[in-house]
Amino acid sequence: MGHELEHGERGAGHLLLFPFLAQGHLIPFFNLAKRIESLGQRGSRGRRRSLTITIVSTTRNVANLRRAVPAGSSIRFAELRFSPSDHSLPPDAESSDAIPLQDFPAFYFATEALRSPFERLVTELAGREGCKNVCVLADIFLGWTAESARALGVQHRVFLTSGAYASAITFALWLRPPIFPRPANLDDEQTLLDFPDVRVRYVQFLNVVVTEDKASNPMMAYLCRMLDLHFRNSGGLVINTAEEIESKGLHHIGKLSGLPTFAVGPLIGDRTHSDTPPDGDVCIKFLDSKPPASVLYVSFGSQNTIPASQMMELARGLEDSGRPFIWVVRAPVEFDGEKEFRAEWLPDGFEKRVAAAAQGVVVRRWAPQVGILAHASTGAFLSHCGWNSVLESLWHGVPVVGWPLMSDQLFDSRMLEELGIGVEVASGRMYGGLDKGWEHVRDVVETVLGDGEKARSMRRKAAELKELARAAVKADGEVKGSSVLAMERLLGNAFG
Repeated sequence: MGHELEHGERGAGHLLLFPFLAQGHLIPFFNLAKRIESLGQRGSRGRRRSLTITIVSTTRNVANLRRAVPAGSSIRFAELRFSPSDHSLPPDAESSDAIPLQDFPAFYFATEALRSPFERLVTELAGREGCKNVCVLADIFLGWTAESARALGVQHRVFLTSGAYASAITFALWLRPPIFPRPANLDDEQTLLDFPDVRVRYVQFLNVVVTEDKASNPMMAYLCRMLDLHFRNSGGLVINTAEEIESKGLHHIGKLSGLPTFAVGPLIGDRTHSDTPPDGDVCIKFLDSKPPASVLYVSFGSQNTIPASQMMELARGLEDSGRPFIWVVRAPVEFDGEKEFRAEWLPDGFEKRVAAAAQGVVVRRWAPQVGILAHASTGAFLSHCGWNSVLESLWHGVPVVGWPLMSDQLFDSRMLEELGIGVEVASGRMYGGLDKGWEHVRDVVETVLGDGEKARSMRRKAAELKELARAAVKADGEVKGSSVLAMERLLGNAFG
């Protein structure tokens, strides 16, 4: 294996961005690169610096990112050769989006094969530009990069693409899991060892950890090792969030990691799709026909889905609510990996009825999420609470109906409730889920989209958070938001 690096002019600093191989990580890293470039690449004293930005990934991912680079951009790319078939993975599996969930552990383990070509790349750069002029900014799931950077004498920072609060709780559960009594009920609670103010239900614990014994859970052992490598070897933690949104979360993650934190978000960009289906236009036309803040957008993200029985209940609840909706459907959990969506996974005649009544639009696999959330007719987002989706909701001032499925999503949903812009309809995929039936779905939809005090309060607070999120990244003249100042501190800290 080797690497291919685009050569440019020698500058005062070279920032290597290395995302994990997944769309939910590649996109924030790409948005970070564009943000740094758009801010004029200034140091902590405001002086312009000649900073080269290079995104490191595999050949297929680089090709996809390269197509999204704005005209005139100086962002560069370095390709690391990677052969998924050497690890019993599909030959096109250069992103976790291309593999079923059961193959995730094998995929995560396989990414360590990138270490040798990555080290050769860093060695080449350090030799050409000097160790002090190279800084690696790598994904939380690539902990070995921190160890490599220290050995090679270059600087290292870790970029956390998830939220600060949810990450702190999730990592604490991985590293020092609480002991639940045996037998434990799903609603039993325990306090976290690292955060005495945080209590976690057993059902949440199971959807984050699954087993307490790391020896019998190689994936959990791997993730803990990645965290340990970062926390011991990196020089700072860069987070896609803002002080105004997650002050408590930033305190928690700083305490847990022992690293200086830099909140540089929200990093929001236009989500593109290489083969945009006609459903995208259908969604926008549907929204155009509806009153302001009236439509529920339903999506569980690009890789997440729910069981078939719960999909049936969700469909019944949506239809019975009478509220307009757009629903992005994927194959149920039991059929993960199926290319085509089967009509039998929804109630008989469901799609025809909601279409005939102009109540709902059901689209397959993908929809123009940013365009939908930005539309005035969108009133709420039923979401799996992945961090990118959470930030897009905050950015556009859209309240969230939470249906978190796993890992940090569970605590993103909790944070949204604490902020006053979220309400949970269900929680958990491996355990828990929708346990109250379609009537509960109907009632929650009405609570969020109706005319009651709860709905009005959520809309009001969502509008307030929208303004805070946008103010954090404001960089007009002498007026700089907290995230802009954090970015300047980051670059000044890395390159002096």
